Amino acid sequence: MDASRVAHLISRVIIAQSRSRASNEERGPRPLFWLGSCRPQETLRSRSRSHAFLLAVALVVSLIPGNALMQGATPVPDEVAAMPLDVKIGQMILAGVEDETVGDDARHIINDLHIGNIILMGRNFDSPEQVLRLTQGLQDLAMSANGVPLLIGTDQEGGLVQRANYYAGFTPMPPAELVGTAQDSALAEQYGRMVGEELHAVGVNIDFAPVLDVNDNPTNPVIGALGRSFGVTPELVEESALPFMAGLHAAGVMATGKHFPGHGSTTADSHNALPFVDKDRAALDAVDIAPFRAAIEAGIDAIMPAHVVYPALDPSGLPATLSEPILTGLLREELGFTGVIVTDDLGMEGVMQIAPPEESGVRAILAGADLLTCVRMTTAGACQPEMIEQLHEGLMRAAQDGRLPMERIDESVRRILALKMQYDVGPATGNEIETIQSPDHFRIIAAIYEAVADRREQEDPS
Repeated sequence: MDASRVAHLISRVIIAQSRSRASNEERGPRPLFWLGSCRPQETLRSRSRSHAFLLAVALVVSLIPGNALMQGATPVPDEVAAMPLDVKIGQMILAGVEDETVGDDARHIINDLHIGNIILMGRNFDSPEQVLRLTQGLQDLAMSANGVPLLIGTDQEGGLVQRANYYAGFTPMPPAELVGTAQDSALAEQYGRMVGEELHAVGVNIDFAPVLDVNDNPTNPVIGALGRSFGVTPELVEESALPFMAGLHAAGVMATGKHFPGHGSTTADSHNALPFVDKDRAALDAVDIAPFRAAIEAGIDAIMPAHVVYPALDPSGLPATLSEPILTGLLREELGFTGVIVTDDLGMEGVMQIAPPEESGVRAILAGADLLTCVRMTTAGACQPEMIEQLHEGLMRAAQDGRLPMERIDESVRRILALKMQYDVGPATGNEIETIQSPDHFRIIAAIYEAVADRREQEDPS
């Protein structure tokens, strides 16, 4: 595409956006990257419109050769730089919603705070049909308010950590420990695809899984004791976690590796305390970091750092979530990760002991994170509902006073938008909902249990 034509296209977009903002007082908010209105009954049409326009605006700059401006081409405006600051900040927050339907709470955080990403917890799951309606409504709300579709994610690991569970009408997932015991990569990939198909069917586009922690401390209260790790060695973890990730991808769902650079050897739960890992760098490289390195090479979409201190990686005493040497030095520069870094919940004690969300959020972004999580739960060790305003205000204030450079904000927003475009996020069609609890999915679960039983019989034939 000719650079001058690209510049002309973007200038038209920016002008339209400016005119839309100028008329907001009379007509209400208008989307940044989409023209038209979005109602639930127009889900399919709104999805194709929004995605086409978002793709055209957000990726068009990449079509211009790097030396185009040096050759005297018309300068091209930066589409991310043209976004209002509050919308940029909203794109960098992942927040929980309180209800099973789109209500005042969801409208507040999306319309007023411009939150650009949603995490669904157990409270949001009642049935597949209900979750589908919820995600469709959230996507329509986001498009009409902010013009950018949502990342909608959940923790679907298996075992004790599965929000879309059997009681909500989904296929029950065995714990990762059991899947890893089967030691069957092909089966692990089928399992990941099954999980992805059920999430995708109801409009959940990112799974905060797989857990890449190596279970080298079986008494670990938050990983080993809960069966959340695929294995006791890096090789066992990789044997199941990487195929699981591939299965999610095959179903059109993003994967998140956690908890970098490894939570498997801690003796404390970062929901309730600030754990330390006292291994030296060589031991961390050989065990804890190894599965993350393999996942990066295999194309993991996002990585979640741990609220854990690693003195061998950063002697400052800061947890990985807030550590520039770990997030930027190790994860970005040394391991070459270019995807999205999404924090664990900022209300957990592992980070609250350092700073509340309005401060820890700023520090996490400065350290290298892109997306900040506030689950908005009233339980202990969670980001409380009212903390979302504090987090948003802290980021806005830091941006306005220059502590959080605009270049750093734009860098994260670009990564987040790129991920949304890569997976063509938007409202689910509802056409895939019959795959949930299908005979094929139950057969995959049965095959896992059979494989585990066969392996145990081989190991102990008596």
